[in-house]
Amino acid sequence: MKRYRKIAYITDIHLDEQFVIDNHVDAKKNWEIALNDIASRGFKEVVFGGDIGEKSAHKSFFESLQAYDLSIVLGNHDVFHDVVHHYSNGVNPDHKALYYAQEDAFYKYVFLDSSIGMIRQEQFEWFKTALLTPKKIILFVHHPILSVNAEVDKRFPLDGRDKLKAELLKTDKEVILFCGHYHFEDVRTHANILQYITPASSYQVEKIPDEIKIGNHTFGYRIIEISEDEVNTELIMFEST
Repeated sequence: MKRYRKIAYITDIHLDEQFVIDNHVDAKKNWEIALNDIASRGFKEVVFGGDIGEKSAHKSFFESLQAYDLSIVLGNHDVFHDVVHHYSNGVNPDHKALYYAQEDAFYKYVFLDSSIGMIRQEQFEWFKTALLTPKKIILFVHHPILSVNAEVDKRFPLDGRDKLKAELLKTDKEVILFCGHYHFEDVRTHANILQYITPASSYQVEKIPDEIKIGNHTFGYRIIEISEDEVNTELIMFEST
């Protein structure tokens, strides 16, 4: 089946953050390399998976993506009231959170805001309604919903994620979930849920139990190709210099 949507999915760039600088990561250079690669591949659409970085980087971040059809979710390093000065796609100021949905002939795309480390009740009620669709569901959220055997998952999980998981399991539809937050690659399934964790475009965290170990040698993003019948993905990884 012919591909009809191609997305560059990028997450966790952490621009201007002191922790990143202290770990000898040039996040701005990484971002430039990723953007140049995306441009060379002819992408028209970008989904950003959260954790832009410090407020000081917001203006240049959004300016760098002006040429693309941009959708974003917010991560735990993002603040809704800061981001909405630059991004208004689907924003309802009364929500005080950035969540919305898109649809095409075959899929419903759901975007959640986990920036406060949980999903408030108002957003959760909206989420349950958003799942009432005959279409296959593609979900974008910063935090993983399915657990991973890693120390970072033990320390920094999404509060109340089991409620979200339960709602996804209730639907008889295929759910494909794209997230970041943990700074490593992981793919796992549970019943009708297929979860892809994408490596960060800044630094990585080793996927190991009982320890959080930082790696500053690689960064990357994910290509998502969507057709009527299937969703395919490919990781694009770079070596830090």
